[in-house]
Amino acid sequence: MTPSFQGIVLSMKEVSLNDGLLGLIHEEKRLEAEENSKLISSFFFSYEVNGKEYTGFYVRPKHIDNKKLPVIVFNRGGTGEFGSIKRGRFFVGTIPAFVRAGYIVIGSQCMGFSENGAKDEMGGEDFKSVLELKKFIDADELADQDRIGIYGGSRGGMTTYRLLAETDWAKAAVVVSGIVDMIGDASFRPEMVDHYKKTFGGSEEDMKKRSVLYWPEKLPKHVPILIMHGSADWRVDPRKSIRLSERLIALDVPHRLVIFEGNDHYLSENSSEAEKMQIGWFDRFVKKNGALPILERHGE
Repeated sequence: MTPSFQGIVLSMKEVSLNDGLLGLIHEEKRLEAEENSKLISSFFFSYEVNGKEYTGFYVRPKHIDNKKLPVIVFNRGGTGEFGSIKRGRFFVGTIPAFVRAGYIVIGSQCMGFSENGAKDEMGGEDFKSVLELKKFIDADELADQDRIGIYGGSRGGMTTYRLLAETDWAKAAVVVSGIVDMIGDASFRPEMVDHYKKTFGGSEEDMKKRSVLYWPEKLPKHVPILIMHGSADWRVDPRKSIRLSERLIALDVPHRLVIFEGNDHYLSENSSEAEKMQIGWFDRFVKKNGALPILERHGE
């Protein structure tokens, strides 16, 4: 069944695991992809925000027993084509893991792929395309609008923190290797200075706007955040996640920080363990609406 987005999308296309796509998936992952394709329905759709066209994606279980499902807003990493959600990621990796766990997954590519497609500004005008996703969640008769989680990795972590600060949708969030301090990361990886300039101008003001470390007090105190980072990440400085955690403790923002020793940007060495923890976090606070942890000092 096609999602009920009539009147708010420009176009929508279902993605199937055909032979051509299967051949692009790593051989050791093909069996997983084939099994997931039996359980998952996935779609790309295009929509307009302020006269610009953006591409979104929507993935859900194929078989639903007349009940509304919780939703995960999935914020992509990277910039432009790099890090965009390709078709294969609907069948292998984090997205199908969330769907198998009983969630609808929706997200924006933060850019468009047509002639009128919007440019990715890494948190500029494209951020509005993420805000616009709430309209699709509200229109989806299969989605439970009262049970929404937010996920983001790397650049998607930056997006997730901004969503938490500027909306009241979420019951919980998960951030993996998230950008929290662009100014600091520019020192950590000097080559990013030119990238930021080309993508959105790269001024100090613009970088601070995209960096939660400069405004942690804006994060809500009723949305628990699971923060994960690998200690061997060379793309985004893991020490910044530790520094953010220190600020969140001082502000009584509920969160859990997990540092995977010797892990890279993608937590490759402990991907299965990290995935289970992420699903467990969403299950606890989104699916089951679990109570927040007690942050006041207590115990014997």
